[in-house]
Amino acid sequence: MKKHHWALISLLLNLMQSLLKAVGGFYTGSLSMLGEAIHSLSDSFASLVAYISVRFSERKSQRFPYGLYKLENVGSTVIGIFLVLASYEIIKRAFEEEVKIDRNHLPLGISIIVLSLASSLILSLLERKAGKELNSPTLIADSYHTLTDALGSFLVLMSLVGSYLGYSLDRYFAVGVSLLILYTAIGIFKRELSVLLDVSVDEEILEQMRQTILEFEEVKEIKSLFVRSSGGRLFADITITITGNDAVSIHKRVDQIEMALKQKFPNLEAVFIHYEPIVEQKVAVLLDASGNVSKTFAEAKEILFLGDSIEKVKKVKNLSEFQIAKIIQKEKASTVICGQHPECNMAKAVLSHEGIFVWETDKKNPYEAVSEVLKYKENVNSG
Repeated sequence: MKKHHWALISLLLNLMQSLLKAVGGFYTGSLSMLGEAIHSLSDSFASLVAYISVRFSERKSQRFPYGLYKLENVGSTVIGIFLVLASYEIIKRAFEEEVKIDRNHLPLGISIIVLSLASSLILSLLERKAGKELNSPTLIADSYHTLTDALGSFLVLMSLVGSYLGYSLDRYFAVGVSLLILYTAIGIFKRELSVLLDVSVDEEILEQMRQTILEFEEVKEIKSLFVRSSGGRLFADITITITGNDAVSIHKRVDQIEMALKQKFPNLEAVFIHYEPIVEQKVAVLLDASGNVSKTFAEAKEILFLGDSIEKVKKVKNLSEFQIAKIIQKEKASTVICGQHPECNMAKAVLSHEGIFVWETDKKNPYEAVSEVLKYKENVNSG
């Protein structure tokens, strides 16, 4: 079954329980049972919130291209609020004056409450299992709420049995159950607040992702790995360094990494992989003060060397074009990337003598410029 089917079952069951408990409370005169009928009615509202959130959370539109997945977290938070209200209700009930029970209708009341207790327990277990399988925080939260209904029914059952034996146990069970409900609500608030603040997933998931990525031998380093969970889905932002002979093969390998991650994690909604190519032929990129590709040799402040599976930066601030050319020659780069050729004839001679190719580009990002060069060389070689 789908998520919204479970939420609908929970809604219908809570409505039925509320009606039966109201009937039982009316005939037995049990105030606790009437209160539990109100509690089940509040559960119905919580289940309605769960149904609406999971029913519409997967819908996508032009205005909401990622879908309304956070509705599930909002729904889960609302259920947490209902749990707090239920806790308050039970504590308040525990300190109310005892009500005389009609012993003639106790069998009816006990039968209704046992049926409610059993159905709530079964639904809670099944709904929690489905919530974990379907990665639905709302279903999991609703399963705990259904469990509190079972605990409330247990409280009423003890009250009715105590009345049958001549004792009143309401206040003793009520306080413990209400504290348990409050603890569950706090857990939900803590979890959903973490999601809304985009907290990272646990280390186990991160490590599994690292292992999946590093299974590709071309990946030399994972520079960053950020993964968050929201609405039962995962969103990953990854930066890697990867080797390859050309931009096409590198891009193809990155696509394969993305596919492998989505196969490993079916709930991975979106993954963005930023890659820095490490070319097997050495390329020198002249960088300006901002870390962008320098427009001229004279404006260069650093040289980024890419190749041989390493990345190295050399400072060239206040150096002449000739000195920069000599550094490139010493590093045995085959290509130098800049906004334009050097103006110094001596620098031109050094580069020309070593057969160093000067690639002029208007790209600002050095890695985009490198990909541009590699793609050009690939086309030349294939032609």
